[in-house]
Amino acid sequence: MNKEKASQEEIYRVMRQDIEVGSYPASSRLPSVRTLAKRFQASPNTISKVVSRLMESGLCTARRGVGLFVRSLPNRKLTLLVGSTKEQPGDDFNGHVERRIAERCQADGIEIERFHITPQDPPYGPDVDRIRRPGRLILCLGLTHEPHLKQLADLRRPMLVVGCSPNRSNASSIVTNSFRAGYLAGRYLVKKGCRRIAFIGRQREVRGVNLPEAESLKELAGMQCACMEDSLRIHPELIFSDISQVAARMAQVGEGADGVVMPDGEGVEIIQVLKALGGKAERVVIGDDRILERARRPTAVIVKREDVVELVLSEMNRLLDEQTKSYRSLVVDCDLHEASPA
Repeated sequence: MNKEKASQEEIYRVMRQDIEVGSYPASSRLPSVRTLAKRFQASPNTISKVVSRLMESGLCTARRGVGLFVRSLPNRKLTLLVGSTKEQPGDDFNGHVERRIAERCQADGIEIERFHITPQDPPYGPDVDRIRRPGRLILCLGLTHEPHLKQLADLRRPMLVVGCSPNRSNASSIVTNSFRAGYLAGRYLVKKGCRRIAFIGRQREVRGVNLPEAESLKELAGMQCACMEDSLRIHPELIFSDISQVAARMAQVGEGADGVVMPDGEGVEIIQVLKALGGKAERVVIGDDRILERARRPTAVIVKREDVVELVLSEMNRLLDEQTKSYRSLVVDCDLHEASPA
């Protein structure tokens, strides 16, 4: 180690490596914070942060009044299943979350075994039979099919589902706040004077099969509730579970919409949807904070990608702790941002 002051990350890497190679055997007592501060020529505050991170990673534990002790190393393998046919993370929201998880796992010495959807798998996710030796934690990213998630839960490993909240399996879940997203979007349009509001849900396509996003249904319910609170009539003909339905169905509707809440998107398809709705509909999109990077952006309800990442990493560490058995559902909040000036 350099005589110059070491960074928190460098100290953490060295300490983790010392524990993993056996320099500090299981059940042995770690040096005191003061001793470690002298070794690394760092401040006690920096060492305390490193120790906290070692504890979060399940590598050591504190005994009140006695000191810090190395734990028996648990299986540090993570089984990751993604709802994508790509061998590498894409450039979308789930791809960003996956890359950030991989970065932290590499830094923390956690092995990742990744499964994506292959032509031999069902369209909703990687076949469970492919998982020969599941890791200590199963992480599901972009999977929403309830029976499939139940099969994964039957592997009897702690499980974390990112993107939806399954009802049929014991698992922790992290989702964006669907009800609040719909509420904020609906209220904004109501204040703008809209009275015929169209609601469009989300679907994703895997190998030509359209799969409804589980949380999209809750989001749709939230949007409807926002209007009902203002005693506005719901128009069933203006409720669509997918963008592809809009043009055909609107051709049979006599009156267009004056407002629309829809998934984020750009391109010809979106232009066609807005035209089919009447061409003058006030629009609110729901997505993540990439929308804010655009020079010209619509009014949007966004969730911050890094908020999701931090919750995922925190819950991963909690579930990787060998003494942890409980599950919880975590919600990522969102905010409305009005359109940028033309």
